[in-house]
This record gives sequence, structure tokens and C-alpha cells, in this order.
Amino acid sequence: MRIVILVLGAVMLAGCQLYWAKPGQTGATMQAFENDHRDCIKTAGTPPGSDRVYVNLDVYRACLKDHGWQRETSGKFSVPVGYFRGQENEGPVQVGELPKQVPSDARTKH
Repeated sequence: MRIVILVLGAVMLAGCQLYWAKPGQTGATMQAFENDHRDCIKTAGTPPGSDRVYVNLDVYRACLKDHGWQRETSGKFSVPVGYFRGQENEGPVQVGELPKQVPSDARTKH
């Protein structure tokens, strides 16, 4: 029985991804996330002031939380409006580049 539960849990998690959102706030726009993401990449990046940096993910995540963002889980193919993909690897990454976003149904209709 435990094996069945573990397998089902793994399958369910495989279809989920982590996103950043501001629950209950109207400021959760792509532009707001992009600005905070860029600021946090600069804060968490090494070498500082460079266009390509290695990211300390703990510092990056703490920075986004300080900006009011929370990590949320959502399905791989169905993403609520106001959910954005953040940095998930240490890099090197371009400071001004956002991770690839999964469009929500509402985003693709506009």
C-alpha cells in the first residue's frame, strides 16, 4: 500500500511546477514580477554588476518573498493568471532575462 501511495504521489508531483504569485493582491502582473525578478537576480547574483551571473537561489527566493511574492504549485499545463515562473537554477543566467513562462488560458486569449 505504501508503494502505491508513493508512486501516485510522484506521478502527481511530476505534473506540477512551482510558480510565484501574490495571492489576494492586484499587483501580480507580469511587469511587476519582471521588475522584482530582475532586482532579486541582481541581489542574489555573483559576480555583482555583471550581465551574466550565478544565482544564490536561497537569496533570490528570500528577496522575492520580501517583495511580497509566495511560491505556489500549479499544474504544468493549466496556470492561473498571476502565476509566474521564477529562477530555478543557479546559472549562469542573464540578469534581464525571465525564465520561460507557461501561458495561462486568460493570457493566451488577450
